[in-house]
Amino acid sequence: MTGNSSLNAFIFAPLALGSIRPLGWLGDQMHLMSNGLAGHEYDFYPIISDSKWLGGQSEYSVLNEGIPYWLNGLVPLAYGLDDDRLKRQTAQVVDYILHHQQSDGWLGPEVPADRDIYARFPLCLALMQLVEADPPTASQVLPALYKFISLMHTMVAKNIGYDQFWGRVRYPDMIITLQWLYEKHPGTDTNRLLETMSLLTQRGLHWADYYTRANFIFKDLDTIQPPITVRSPVFPHVHAVNAAQGRRVEGLHTCSRFSNDDSLLESTRNGVNWTLSFHGDPAGSITGDERESGRAPNRGYESSIKLFKHNGILLTLYE
Repeated sequence: MTGNSSLNAFIFAPLALGSIRPLGWLGDQMHLMSNGLAGHEYDFYPIISDSKWLGGQSEYSVLNEGIPYWLNGLVPLAYGLDDDRLKRQTAQVVDYILHHQQSDGWLGPEVPADRDIYARFPLCLALMQLVEADPPTASQVLPALYKFISLMHTMVAKNIGYDQFWGRVRYPDMIITLQWLYEKHPGTDTNRLLETMSLLTQRGLHWADYYTRANFIFKDLDTIQPPITVRSPVFPHVHAVNAAQGRRVEGLHTCSRFSNDDSLLESTRNGVNWTLSFHGDPAGSITGDERESGRAPNRGYESSIKLFKHNGILLTLYE
């Protein structure tokens, strides 16, 4: 299939999953994960083994994000290590999800009244990586992706299933998959892919608006009164995992790949520098359990703050 290259090019092109093997420290860490909890959750952890995505009853959140998050980590672990056991787990879960895709294209266990598109973002990232690492899976995965994207396009156009801030602040995860399809597997309706990118961006929460001296919070959030809570208007931008993703948002697609607005590159630089300088720790992560915290040495951070991934994406964009 002929690819489409009309998006602005990466400075450094990402390598396909599985094209290199982890060695040294990274290899050691991935083997520890494979042999430890991460590599065995499918065997015993109800959120995975009894997930609603797999016909079970367990989930820790109304967002139904357990399986998508797990699968988005399992695929690179399985194929990065070329681990047959983990690849079998991946195949079993993906087969079940795709064989239970709903007739209108929806991926997941939700009935129409309860649908929110957010948890599909990490799921689609997992499916994208699977096709990169195991090309024969494309015949099963790509039709399912396109069927879902057609439905998502309609939903977002009608303001359905895209009202919670989780999806509206993390939409770049979906943009990654859409751009990958546009360039690598464009199908026959590239306009729908472009329109979906545009709709998600237009109706999302824009990090460039927060990464300004007037709006960015430079103070230690633990000292602000009244405390910033989940109901505060600024919370989507100071949620620690969101902040980690915000490091790549404008640079990834809105500026250098999609809108050609080069001013947003400076916004991304400011966001990275300010976040780490005022809400980071010496190891280079962002402090915070849910909401960002101060820089005191007794403050920790969530393991889901995926800075390695976000920094890697940023490196594809800057010289």
